[in-house]
Amino acid sequence: MKVILQLNGDFLEAYGKDAEAITMALGTVLVTRDGVQMTGIPVHSADDSIAALRAAGLKPCFVERDDALKAVWRRTHADFKGTVDGKLVVMVFRDIAVLVPLDDLRPDEIARLYPREELCSA
Repeated sequence: MKVILQLNGDFLEAYGKDAEAITMALGTVLVTRDGVQMTGIPVHSADDSIAALRAAGLKPCFVERDDALKAVWRRTHADFKGTVDGKLVVMVFRDIAVLVPLDDLRPDEIARLYPREELCSA
C-alpha cells in the first residue's frame, strides 16, 4: 500500500487511511485534528521509521506541497474546478460542497485528492 507523507515543520505527516496504516505499522499515536485522523513521524527518526514502514509492506511516498497542488489540479474533473476572481479553485467537501482556492487546500485534502497512480512511480 502506498502512503503519502507530507513535511510539516519537524514532522512527516500522514492523514486518513494513510495515518491508520502507519499507526498500525509503527505504533504512532493516531490523533484527530479538525475531524481528520492524522499521525506524524519526527524528521529526526525518519530513516528508521521509513525502513520499518517498508518492512511492514507499506510504500512511503513523499509529496511536496507545490507539486501536490499541481497534481490535484491536473486530476480534478473539469466539472469540479475552475477560476474565481483569478484564482484556481476546486470543489471539496467540508460538511458541504464548497469551492476552495487551490492554495488553501488543507494537507488532509491534498492527501485525499492526490492521484495515487502517480505516487512513487519509480
